[in-house]
Amino acid sequence: MLGGYSSFEKLYEDSGGDLVPFAKELEGRSTTSYKTSSVKLLRPFSPGEIWGAGITYSHSREKHTTEGRTLVAGVPIYDYVYNAVRPEVFYKGTWRNCVGPEEGIGLRGDSKWTLPEPELGVVLGEKGETLGYTVSDDVSARDLEIENPLYLPQSKIYTASASIGPVISLTDEITNPYSLDINMKIIRGKTVFFEGKTNTSSLKRRINELVKYLFSFFTPAPLTLLSTGTSIVPPGKNGVRKGDVVEITIEKIGLLRNTVKLLGR
Repeated sequence: MLGGYSSFEKLYEDSGGDLVPFAKELEGRSTTSYKTSSVKLLRPFSPGEIWGAGITYSHSREKHTTEGRTLVAGVPIYDYVYNAVRPEVFYKGTWRNCVGPEEGIGLRGDSKWTLPEPELGVVLGEKGETLGYTVSDDVSARDLEIENPLYLPQSKIYTASASIGPVISLTDEITNPYSLDINMKIIRGKTVFFEGKTNTSSLKRRINELVKYLFSFFTPAPLTLLSTGTSIVPPGKNGVRKGDVVEITIEKIGLLRNTVKLLGR
């Protein structure tokens, strides 16, 4: 890591939270170089907490509305959330259920419809300030959530149900998080089973709005990851299977690749 630091957490601590100038200074002094072929990318940091935001893109709202039948004030629940003042913000877990590049993402044995959800991940400091961005995969057992919205925690939180990486791009590298291309491929055997793309310009909820509600009457752990929602959803009930490879690319951050593994009890 930059300047000989072994972890992003230590870099953040020593910078006093002012990462960009500190990182630039270290970069100017660094003389270490690596051969790409000899480097194994690890999870870029260990999130103290992981939080997700839902129904932040119109396509996600439309997809959920066709699947869910629960009504709020006579309106389909996902339509209601999309148009409401208060966004959906939900707990996703911690570093304990989060993996990094080339590691296995989990498939619950009791789910018949599990989806990878490619999202822009925001790394937050202790006061809610944006430190940087990463690729986030909010793996979800979608059939559990559709069966009953009260099953959302079981849909979202289980072993290897989150993946992040390959790096953290700081705010001087991404000055506008609302103009980034996001692409996802699901590869089954030697075939691209599904491919989709979007751009964060379609993100309805702004990051500062999501952070405002996350930090309302609550203080998340330092170095929390906020996953900002997805709009790439395979058609029908085409989920992932054991052995599938999921590749998610976000412009200016990089490629996050994981293989799907079946979890035991």
